[in-house]
Amino acid sequence: MTATPLRFQQGDTLSIRDDQGQVALWSVIDRKRRGYLLQPHGGGDARTWSDDEIDVVYGARRLTHHPCNAEGLPKAIAEALEKTWEFWPQEVRREAERRETYVRMVDAVRDEHPTLMGAYAAAAETVFDAHHDQWQREDNELAVRLDAERRRSTNSASRRSKVLNRPNPYTVRAWYGVWSRHGRDIRLLIPHYHRRGARQARYAREDGDRPDTYKLMRQAVEAWYLGMPRRRKNYAYRRYVDLCREQGVPAVSDRTFRVFIRDNYTERQEYERRFGRRAAWLKFGIFERRSLPERPLEEVEVDHCLIDLVVVHTESGRPLGRPWLTALIDRATRMIVGAHLSFEAPSYASLQRALGHAIWKKDLSGVDGIDHDWPCHGVPEWLICDNGKEFRSQSLQTSGRMLDIGIVNLPVKMPWLKGAVERVFQTIGVQVFSHEEGTTLSRTLDLYDPVSRARLSLEEVRQRILKWIVDDYHHNVHDTLKCTPYERWRELTALYPVRPVPDFDHIVRLTGETFFRRISNIGIQYEGLLYADREKLEPLLARRGGLEKDWEIRYDPYDLGEIWLLDDDCGEWLMIPCVDQSVSRGVSKYQHKIHRALAKRSLPKSAPVTIADLEASRTLAEQTAGELQARKSKVGNTVRAARYESDGAYFTPIEGQKAPSNPTATKPLAEAGPSQEQAPASPPPVVDLDADIAALVAQWSEPKQ
Repeated sequence: MTATPLRFQQGDTLSIRDDQGQVALWSVIDRKRRGYLLQPHGGGDARTWSDDEIDVVYGARRLTHHPCNAEGLPKAIAEALEKTWEFWPQEVRREAERRETYVRMVDAVRDEHPTLMGAYAAAAETVFDAHHDQWQREDNELAVRLDAERRRSTNSASRRSKVLNRPNPYTVRAWYGVWSRHGRDIRLLIPHYHRRGARQARYAREDGDRPDTYKLMRQAVEAWYLGMPRRRKNYAYRRYVDLCREQGVPAVSDRTFRVFIRDNYTERQEYERRFGRRAAWLKFGIFERRSLPERPLEEVEVDHCLIDLVVVHTESGRPLGRPWLTALIDRATRMIVGAHLSFEAPSYASLQRALGHAIWKKDLSGVDGIDHDWPCHGVPEWLICDNGKEFRSQSLQTSGRMLDIGIVNLPVKMPWLKGAVERVFQTIGVQVFSHEEGTTLSRTLDLYDPVSRARLSLEEVRQRILKWIVDDYHHNVHDTLKCTPYERWRELTALYPVRPVPDFDHIVRLTGETFFRRISNIGIQYEGLLYADREKLEPLLARRGGLEKDWEIRYDPYDLGEIWLLDDDCGEWLMIPCVDQSVSRGVSKYQHKIHRALAKRSLPKSAPVTIADLEASRTLAEQTAGELQARKSKVGNTVRAARYESDGAYFTPIEGQKAPSNPTATKPLAEAGPSQEQAPASPPPVVDLDADIAALVAQWSEPKQ
């Protein structure tokens, strides 16, 4: 294919880069047949480049055209051509455009005059008479605008625009000469205003350690402006003046002092020294935007949020305070895959309920007022969380290993790294809570008291959040996805099926809380409770090292009636019931903590807490919690009472679980699904250890036959 010839002028410079990246400069000597005669800069033989050769390097982006002779250019002209046209200020570009009008007029009238000087004079007179009024008006408008900007930034005095005068013909000749000899580029007509002014320092600079005004200025800036604690520039300037007076050195003006800071420190350096490296990084850093994951449940964000709504007790109507919402959201589909709402403070207990709700199938068939299903379930690949205690706990790490979930703890103070769940919390606050009585989003607290105006109970709030998630949020077009989260979930799960839970019936063992204990001769003790099963524990103690080993144990934070012990030799979990079911079955970890505290308060110091004491304190705690809800009391006390009454209910019913009487409440995890190791409905028989020991001693005392 024949190349289309390119047009170059004699004296132009071509910068050609070879395959190895080396750049060579060539001067255009003359146009030859189907090519150009080029002379290399720095000496060498000229050679002819064909149009095809030039077209190849031009198409490969290895040719740069300079419409001037780059060899031996004056410094001022080379500096003007190095910078783009947009680099120069507006008033400088306007002056260059006017100069171009004069030099182009010279080309237009030069044939009408016997000498070039006559053409220069005619061009100066013609252009000035034609454009004087318009240019003067433009200068006045520009002066007014620039003056307003200067006064806003520096409080300087106003300045008037200069009066336009007709240029001298010799001035037009100078413009035309530079413009015509070096490629007729408009940048050659840029006025060199930036080169005006003194180039020497006003005050002498001293060598060595002898002080001068510039050394003292830098010292004052470093010590009293950029140092800690933060101070203002006028304070640093006053200290600088005092320092100059002590050293007998002349001091510069306040304006020069500020110009020194501006010219010697970038804005980021100044901000970093005054506010810290992290603050400067957040303010001036450029952050890369990540693309969405390809697979559903590939990356799941989780976090807690104190909702912006005060709820009341179901029966008494007393304000209880603001509950906590824990949510998990899938990054790929923006579906909310699981949630938990209760007065339980952010802990592993609330995280465990939300995680269990996320990986189980939801059953909304018995919930009234819901028009769509909630199809999200499955085990996530990565769990994105912050550095809360529950997210760094051994329990979550163990659950991650058992379920093959990668736990990612994000850097501190960077909530935008899990912006999807943060945005969901904000959207719920605006679209759900801001319209309800008792919202805390109102800023006029003197006119609106959310505590006294609260009307909704915890179950009603759960219903509203559930309705918003399932019917509104999942079925509205998401700005990032350009479709609804529900549609994206169906689309991606058809391509990438979700990972199921290995064992649905024993989900507590996969997400329960972890602790390590040794097995004693009476069983396993935890928080004053005894767990024993002779048939299961004796074989473990009989193993070598069984007495000194710390066994891994898991339990449901909302039901201390049983624990699960890992038999690492067989790879099985053994269910060990609590000996005292009356103070453990259906009792949460928080409730048991309250029971022990009440029992210790009524006993002498260092006295052991008995089962009878725990039973009495449990009765007292239940009675006290009911009284706090019924009578007028502080909100803080009612919140603690509501947390005490929390039964670990799931956010929605779980498929395969027996439906409770309240469709929005569920049973504890330990009662979900049939299991061969499920705890019996009635309390297990109490092991009479004293009788066993007496029988064993009697057996040893029998005479040998």
